[in-house]
Amino acid sequence: WAKAGLQIRESLDKKAAHASLFITGHQYAAMQWRSVFGQSSSSSHTVLYTHNAWLRLTKEGNKFTSYYKTVDDLVYTKLNEEIIEFSGTNFYVGIPVTSHVNGQLATFTCSNFEILDDVYHLPVRDVGETGRAIEVVKADGITTIKAAGTGIGGTTDSFGYVNKKFSGDINFTAHLYLLAEENLDSKGGLMIRASGSADTPHVSLLTNPRAGGLTMFYRESAGGETLSKTAGVWD
Repeated sequence: WAKAGLQIRESLDKKAAHASLFITGHQYAAMQWRSVFGQSSSSSHTVLYTHNAWLRLTKEGNKFTSYYKTVDDLVYTKLNEEIIEFSGTNFYVGIPVTSHVNGQLATFTCSNFEILDDVYHLPVRDVGETGRAIEVVKADGITTIKAAGTGIGGTTDSFGYVNKKFSGDINFTAHLYLLAEENLDSKGGLMIRASGSADTPHVSLLTNPRAGGLTMFYRESAGGETLSKTAGVWD
């Protein structure tokens, strides 16, 4: 039960309220918290089968949220969130390490430790009502995405969306390996989108069995119709 990770703590008193996100000796990601000074700690955890993982802990007012991802994951997964009331405005942020055995040392090695003033939120991963949450797995350099939804077209869209927020000019590339379609209107590919709203403007380059290959889909204004142009075909 050795553990180490991230902690936001009301004070340095041993009974202080806190929110913590740990990697444990049993290869769990565990959020542990004490809601009130002197109260027993509570926890929520999930098994990772590795000690090599990214941890992220956020404080937004009195809401504390924990996230994790392994080296094979494309985006963070939310573990838990809790409401914890600190008595003052100041608090401590740092890296706690415990061997769980008094007098015995545990060694924790990490990189990319940073403290930011902005609050992290998971990116929009489903646009519109899809009926089933998106699933993302990354292994051996291949990203596999499973998503539902009624489609990309008309005046509103409904689909799974793995994304990251940018500004300015960009150029992004992917080798599209396989689309296991459920019907001729299944789609998958690359998209640049103004927002997570279902009717927002976008430009997309997608595989589409009905069109016989790659098609550029685009919506020029919010709520407008989706237009398309065949961009390429393969056997």
